[in-house]
Amino acid sequence: MDNKDIIAPSYVDNQNPRYFEIDNMYFVGLIVNDYYREYSDIIFKNIINTNININLSCFYEKQDSYKTIKDLTYYIGNVGVDLKEGNTNREDIEIAAYSYTDAKYIRKEMQVNNEDLYYIYTYITVYGEDKKEVEYIVNKVEGILQSNGLSTRRGNFRQEPIFISCSPIMINSREIKEAGRRNILSSSLVSTYPFISSSLCDEEGVFIGTNIYNNSMILVDRFNKEKYKNANMCIFGTSGAGKSFYVKSLILRYRLLGISQFIIDPEREYNNLCKNLDGSLIKLRTNFK
Repeated sequence: MDNKDIIAPSYVDNQNPRYFEIDNMYFVGLIVNDYYREYSDIIFKNIINTNININLSCFYEKQDSYKTIKDLTYYIGNVGVDLKEGNTNREDIEIAAYSYTDAKYIRKEMQVNNEDLYYIYTYITVYGEDKKEVEYIVNKVEGILQSNGLSTRRGNFRQEPIFISCSPIMINSREIKEAGRRNILSSSLVSTYPFISSSLCDEEGVFIGTNIYNNSMILVDRFNKEKYKNANMCIFGTSGAGKSFYVKSLILRYRLLGISQFIIDPEREYNNLCKNLDGSLIKLRTNFK
Protein backbone atom coordinates (compact mmCIF):
# COMPACT_ATOMS: atom_id res chain seq x y z
CA MET A 1 0.00 0.00 0.00
CA ASP A 2 1.16 3.50 -0.77
CA ASN A 3 0.10 6.81 0.81
CA LYS A 4 -2.83 7.20 -1.57
CA ASP A 5 -4.25 3.85 -0.48
CA ILE A 6 -3.96 4.83 3.18
CA ILE A 7 -5.88 8.10 2.90
CA ALA A 8 -8.36 6.97 0.24
CA PRO A 9 -11.95 6.26 1.36
CA SER A 10 -13.30 2.73 1.32
CA TYR A 11 -16.02 3.67 -1.18
CA VAL A 12 -17.42 6.65 -3.11
CA ASP A 13 -20.96 6.83 -4.47
CA ASN A 14 -21.62 9.61 -6.98
CA GLN A 15 -24.69 8.13 -8.65
CA ASN A 16 -27.23 10.36 -6.92
CA PRO A 17 -27.41 13.83 -8.55
CA ARG A 18 -28.47 15.51 -5.27
CA TYR A 19 -25.60 14.46 -3.02
CA PHE A 20 -22.16 12.87 -2.96
CA GLU A 21 -21.55 9.97 -0.56
CA ILE A 22 -18.16 8.99 0.88
CA ASP A 23 -17.84 6.41 3.69
CA ASN A 24 -21.35 7.02 5.09
CA MET A 25 -20.91 10.80 4.91
CA TYR A 26 -23.23 12.79 2.66
CA PHE A 27 -21.99 15.93 0.89
CA VAL A 28 -24.20 18.50 -0.83
CA GLY A 29 -22.63 21.24 -2.96
CA LEU A 30 -23.83 24.81 -3.38
CA ILE A 31 -22.73 27.38 -5.96
CA VAL A 32 -22.92 31.08 -5.09
CA ASN A 33 -24.15 32.66 -8.30
CA ASP A 34 -25.01 36.21 -7.29
CA TYR A 35 -24.00 38.82 -4.73
CA TYR A 36 -25.72 41.83 -3.21
CA ARG A 37 -24.47 44.94 -5.00
CA GLU A 38 -24.15 47.32 -2.06
CA TYR A 39 -22.71 44.97 0.57
CA SER A 40 -19.88 46.61 2.57
CA ASP A 41 -19.34 44.05 5.36
CA ILE A 42 -17.63 40.64 5.26
CA ILE A 43 -20.20 38.67 3.31
CA PHE A 44 -19.26 35.23 4.69
CA LYS A 45 -19.03 36.33 8.33
CA ASN A 46 -22.37 34.91 9.49
CA ILE A 47 -21.89 31.53 7.86
CA ILE A 48 -18.29 31.11 9.03
CA ASN A 49 -19.06 32.01 12.64
CA THR A 50 -21.63 29.23 12.94
CA ASN A 51 -20.86 25.67 14.02
CA ILE A 52 -22.30 24.21 10.81
CA ASN A 53 -20.21 21.59 9.03
CA ILE A 54 -19.21 23.31 5.79
CA ASN A 55 -16.27 23.60 3.45
CA LEU A 56 -15.96 26.98 1.73
CA SER A 57 -13.79 27.59 -1.32
CA CYS A 58 -13.19 30.86 -3.20
CA PHE A 59 -11.30 31.19 -6.48
CA TYR A 60 -10.13 34.50 -7.94
CA GLU A 61 -8.96 35.05 -11.51
CA LYS A 62 -7.38 38.40 -12.35
CA GLN A 63 -8.33 39.73 -15.78
CA ASP A 64 -6.07 41.61 -18.18
CA SER A 65 -6.79 45.32 -17.61
CA TYR A 66 -6.05 46.45 -21.18
CA LYS A 67 -8.27 43.80 -22.76
CA THR A 68 -11.03 44.37 -20.21
CA ILE A 69 -11.16 48.13 -20.81
CA LYS A 70 -11.15 47.53 -24.54
CA ASP A 71 -14.04 45.06 -24.32
CA LEU A 72 -15.99 47.35 -22.01
CA THR A 73 -15.58 50.30 -24.37
CA TYR A 74 -16.81 48.21 -27.29
CA TYR A 75 -19.78 46.97 -25.27
CA ILE A 76 -20.69 50.44 -24.00
CA GLY A 77 -20.65 51.79 -27.54
CA ASN A 78 -22.91 49.07 -28.94
CA VAL A 79 -25.39 49.14 -26.07
CA GLY A 80 -25.44 52.94 -26.11
CA VAL A 81 -26.53 52.91 -29.76
CA ASP A 82 -29.30 50.39 -29.02
CA LEU A 83 -30.57 52.48 -26.13
CA LYS A 84 -30.71 55.63 -28.24
CA GLU A 85 -32.48 53.96 -31.13
CA GLY A 86 -34.84 52.00 -28.89
CA ASN A 87 -34.59 48.83 -30.97
CA THR A 88 -35.68 46.55 -28.13
CA ASN A 89 -38.83 46.16 -26.05
CA ARG A 90 -39.25 47.86 -22.66
CA GLU A 91 -37.99 44.95 -20.54
CA ASP A 92 -34.88 44.54 -22.67
CA ILE A 93 -34.22 48.27 -22.49
CA GLU A 94 -34.24 48.19 -18.69
CA ILE A 95 -31.83 45.24 -18.60
CA ALA A 96 -29.56 46.85 -21.19
CA ALA A 97 -29.57 50.17 -19.30
CA TYR A 98 -28.72 48.33 -16.09
CA SER A 99 -25.72 46.54 -17.61
CA TYR A 100 -24.72 49.69 -19.50
CA THR A 101 -24.43 51.62 -16.23
CA ASP A 102 -22.43 48.78 -14.65
CA ALA A 103 -20.02 48.65 -17.57
CA LYS A 104 -19.41 52.40 -17.40
CA TYR A 105 -18.83 52.22 -13.65
CA ILE A 106 -16.32 49.36 -13.95
CA ARG A 107 -14.43 51.09 -16.76
CA LYS A 108 -14.27 54.31 -14.75
CA GLU A 109 -12.93 52.55 -11.65
CA MET A 110 -10.27 50.76 -13.70
CA GLN A 111 -9.16 53.88 -15.57
CA VAL A 112 -9.41 56.50 -12.82
CA ASN A 113 -8.81 54.57 -9.58
CA ASN A 114 -6.48 51.88 -10.98
CA GLU A 115 -8.82 49.07 -9.96
CA ASP A 116 -8.35 45.54 -11.28
CA LEU A 117 -11.15 43.27 -12.41
CA TYR A 118 -11.38 39.73 -11.09
CA TYR A 119 -13.64 36.78 -11.71
CA ILE A 120 -14.78 35.22 -8.44
CA TYR A 121 -16.08 31.67 -7.96
CA THR A 122 -17.49 30.55 -4.61
CA TYR A 123 -18.46 26.99 -3.73
CA ILE A 124 -19.78 25.55 -0.46
CA THR A 125 -20.00 21.91 0.57
CA VAL A 126 -22.30 20.91 3.43
CA TYR A 127 -21.86 17.47 4.96
CA GLY A 128 -23.32 15.17 7.59
CA GLU A 129 -23.94 11.54 8.48
CA ASP A 130 -27.66 11.47 7.66
CA LYS A 131 -29.59 12.54 4.56
CA LYS A 132 -32.29 14.34 6.52
CA GLU A 133 -29.68 16.08 8.66
CA VAL A 134 -27.80 17.28 5.58
CA GLU A 135 -31.02 18.51 3.96
CA TYR A 136 -31.85 20.48 7.10
CA ILE A 137 -28.34 21.99 7.22
CA VAL A 138 -28.46 22.91 3.52
CA ASN A 139 -31.74 24.78 4.01
CA LYS A 140 -30.25 26.59 6.99
CA VAL A 141 -27.12 27.55 5.06
CA GLU A 142 -29.19 28.80 2.13
CA GLY A 143 -31.25 30.95 4.50
CA ILE A 144 -28.15 32.47 6.13
CA LEU A 145 -26.55 33.23 2.79
CA GLN A 146 -29.75 34.71 1.39
CA SER A 147 -30.04 37.03 4.41
CA ASN A 148 -26.55 38.28 3.55
CA GLY A 149 -27.43 39.03 -0.05
CA LEU A 150 -25.95 35.86 -1.54
CA SER A 151 -27.94 33.87 -4.07
CA THR A 152 -27.11 30.17 -4.36
CA ARG A 153 -28.07 27.20 -6.46
CA ARG A 154 -27.64 23.55 -5.62
CA GLY A 155 -25.08 21.66 -7.60
CA ASN A 156 -27.33 18.86 -8.79
CA PHE A 157 -25.50 16.60 -11.25
CA ARG A 158 -22.32 18.54 -10.34
CA GLN A 159 -21.72 17.27 -6.81
CA GLU A 160 -18.37 15.67 -7.52
CA PRO A 161 -16.64 18.72 -9.12
CA ILE A 162 -17.97 20.96 -6.31
CA PHE A 163 -16.63 18.53 -3.71
CA ILE A 164 -13.24 18.52 -5.44
CA SER A 165 -13.24 22.34 -5.68
CA CYS A 166 -13.81 22.56 -1.91
CA SER A 167 -10.90 20.23 -1.17
CA PRO A 168 -7.39 21.68 -0.61
CA ILE A 169 -6.10 20.78 -4.08
CA MET A 170 -7.17 24.06 -5.77
CA ILE A 171 -9.01 22.68 -8.80
CA ASN A 172 -11.77 24.85 -10.25
CA SER A 173 -13.51 22.59 -12.73
CA ARG A 174 -14.89 23.90 -16.01
CA GLU A 175 -18.14 22.06 -15.29
CA ILE A 176 -19.06 24.56 -12.57
CA LYS A 177 -17.15 27.71 -13.52
CA GLU A 178 -19.80 29.07 -15.84
CA ALA A 179 -22.52 28.63 -13.23
CA GLY A 180 -20.69 30.53 -10.51
CA ARG A 181 -18.61 33.16 -12.29
CA ARG A 182 -19.13 36.77 -11.22
CA ASN A 183 -16.92 39.83 -11.68
CA ILE A 184 -15.60 41.90 -8.81
CA LEU A 185 -13.25 44.86 -8.47
CA SER A 186 -10.11 44.62 -6.37
CA SER A 187 -11.46 47.05 -3.74
CA SER A 188 -14.37 44.69 -3.11
CA LEU A 189 -12.24 41.58 -2.64
CA VAL A 190 -11.81 42.36 1.05
CA SER A 191 -15.52 41.68 1.60
CA THR A 192 -14.94 38.03 0.62
CA TYR A 193 -12.10 37.52 3.12
CA PRO A 194 -12.96 34.18 4.78
CA PHE A 195 -10.59 34.07 7.78
CA ILE A 196 -12.60 36.12 10.24
CA SER A 197 -13.64 33.58 12.87
CA SER A 198 -13.76 34.95 16.40
CA SER A 199 -11.19 32.93 18.29
CA LEU A 200 -8.27 33.13 20.69
CA CYS A 201 -4.95 31.69 19.64
CA ASP A 202 -1.62 32.48 21.30
CA GLU A 203 1.48 31.32 19.47
CA GLU A 204 3.01 29.71 22.59
CA GLY A 205 -0.30 28.76 24.18
CA VAL A 206 -1.73 25.41 25.21
CA PHE A 207 -5.05 23.95 24.18
CA ILE A 208 -7.79 25.26 26.48
CA GLY A 209 -10.92 24.18 24.62
CA THR A 210 -13.02 24.81 21.54
CA ASN A 211 -15.13 27.76 20.48
CA ILE A 212 -18.80 26.80 20.88
CA TYR A 213 -19.77 28.93 17.86
CA ASN A 214 -17.39 27.61 15.19
CA ASN A 215 -15.49 24.69 16.81
CA SER A 216 -12.15 26.51 16.39
CA MET A 217 -9.38 25.67 18.86
CA ILE A 218 -8.58 28.08 21.70
CA LEU A 219 -4.90 28.26 22.62
CA VAL A 220 -3.91 30.48 25.56
CA ASP A 221 -0.50 31.33 26.98
CA ARG A 222 -1.50 32.43 30.48
CA PHE A 223 2.10 33.27 31.37
CA ASN A 224 2.50 35.87 28.63
CA LYS A 225 3.04 38.99 30.77
CA GLU A 226 2.98 41.28 27.76
CA LYS A 227 -0.57 40.26 26.90
CA TYR A 228 -2.16 39.30 30.24
CA LYS A 229 -1.93 41.04 33.60
CA ASN A 230 -1.61 37.74 35.47
CA ALA A 231 -1.97 34.00 34.95
CA ASN A 232 -4.97 33.55 37.25
CA MET A 233 -7.69 31.22 36.09
CA CYS A 234 -10.97 29.98 37.61
CA ILE A 235 -12.74 26.77 36.64
CA PHE A 236 -16.39 26.28 37.53
CA GLY A 237 -18.65 23.30 36.99
CA THR A 238 -21.08 20.93 38.64
CA SER A 239 -19.95 17.72 40.33
CA GLY A 240 -18.75 15.21 37.78
CA ALA A 241 -18.52 17.78 34.98
CA GLY A 242 -14.80 17.09 34.52
CA LYS A 243 -13.07 19.91 36.42
CA SER A 244 -10.34 17.69 37.88
CA PHE A 245 -9.72 15.93 34.59
CA TYR A 246 -9.47 19.30 32.84
CA VAL A 247 -6.94 20.62 35.39
CA LYS A 248 -4.85 17.46 35.08
CA SER A 249 -4.89 17.85 31.28
CA LEU A 250 -3.58 21.41 31.64
CA ILE A 251 -0.85 20.18 33.99
CA LEU A 252 0.28 17.63 31.41
CA ARG A 253 0.30 20.21 28.61
CA TYR A 254 2.33 22.71 30.63
CA ARG A 255 4.68 19.90 31.66
CA LEU A 256 5.38 19.19 27.98
CA LEU A 257 6.41 22.83 27.61
CA GLY A 258 8.84 22.53 30.52
CA ILE A 259 6.92 24.88 32.82
CA SER A 260 7.39 24.28 36.55
CA GLN A 261 4.14 23.83 38.46
CA PHE A 262 3.29 23.79 42.17
CA ILE A 263 0.06 22.11 43.24
CA ILE A 264 -1.56 22.39 46.67
CA ASP A 265 -3.56 19.20 47.05
CA PRO A 266 -5.39 18.84 50.42
CA GLU A 267 -7.27 15.74 49.22
CA ARG A 268 -4.17 14.04 47.76
CA GLU A 269 -5.90 13.77 44.39
CA TYR A 270 -2.75 14.46 42.37
CA ASN A 271 -0.34 12.01 44.02
CA ASN A 272 -0.35 9.52 41.14
CA LEU A 273 0.02 12.31 38.56
CA CYS A 274 3.00 13.71 40.45
CA LYS A 275 4.58 10.26 40.62
CA ASN A 276 4.08 9.52 36.91
CA LEU A 277 5.59 12.87 35.95
CA ASP A 278 8.63 12.29 38.24
CA GLY A 279 7.61 15.24 40.39
CA SER A 280 8.50 15.95 44.01
CA LEU A 281 5.82 15.24 46.62
CA ILE A 282 6.11 17.38 49.75
CA LYS A 283 3.83 16.44 52.65
CA LEU A 284 2.71 19.29 54.93
CA ARG A 285 0.81 19.03 58.20
CA THR A 286 -0.22 21.31 61.06
CA ASN A 287 -0.02 18.79 63.90
CA PHE A 288 3.63 18.10 64.83
CA LYS A 289 2.95 16.09 68.00
